[in-house]
Formats: sequence, C-alpha cells, structure tokens
Amino acid sequence: MLRQIGVGVLATAIAIGGATTPVFSQSTQPTVAPAPEAQFSPKAQVTLSGDRVDVTLINQTNAAVLYQAIGDTQVRTLPGRGTVTLRGLRVPTTLTFDRQDAGLLNVTPKQSATLPGTIEVTLNATTNLATDSITMRVENNGSVFLY
Repeated sequence: MLRQIGVGVLATAIAIGGATTPVFSQSTQPTVAPAPEAQFSPKAQVTLSGDRVDVTLINQTNAAVLYQAIGDTQVRTLPGRGTVTLRGLRVPTTLTFDRQDAGLLNVTPKQSATLPGTIEVTLNATTNLATDSITMRVENNGSVFLY
C-alpha cells in the first residue's frame, strides 16, 4: 500500500485473476502531524512570566559547542568549560547545539532553583547515541523538549 501525506491520492493494489491492478481513491482529509507535546514527553518544565525565557548554557565538555537560538541569535561559540546566559528569548524558541569536535552531546535542561523563568542547560559529552541531542525546544506552556 502506498500513501501520500496530506490531501492526495491513496493507492492500493488489488490482485484480480493473478494480475495486480492499482485502485486509486481521492482522500479529502489532510493528514496533520500531532504537536510535539503529543508525541514526546517534556524533559523539563519552566515557569514562564509572559512570553520570554532566559537560558543558561553550561558546557561541561572540553570541546567548544556551536549554538543558536533560532530567530534570536546568530550561530555562536561556547568554549569548553564555558557558561553563557541568553536573556529574553521569545517562546516558543528552539536552540541548536553542535560540538566542534563532532562528539555527541547529552543535553540536560532543568528549571533554575534561584532564577524564575530561567532554564539551566548542562551540556555533557556522551558516547551513547540514544542520549545525544542537538535541538531543544521551549514551548509557550514552559515544556522543554529535546530532539
């Protein structure tokens, strides 16, 4: 069976007398992907005040990490063992990470215990592909997802 996502044609092959004949039908219902919160469970939750969030990145690796807050910053470099705080990012917001030595990253977000509206994100080296994350998303409701 072949399926085209969205409004389109659905094709099914039916065997008639030993030969396979395609049968086409028009689909009128668009396929809508579920929201991230319906597909994944949040890795952290931050209490937001308004539509802004502060993000503190703590690089515990010895390698420099390239990062970007999509729509808010250009690509920047966080040196190994460095820390930086991004203030006033609009939510929803997406951050991307890339170790310059091509190593894997274990990204651990948590709400700051001392600063309301702030997520502390620890970046650690890992060799486990299952824990590697290169993208973090903060939703309007304060849910934090890793991809």
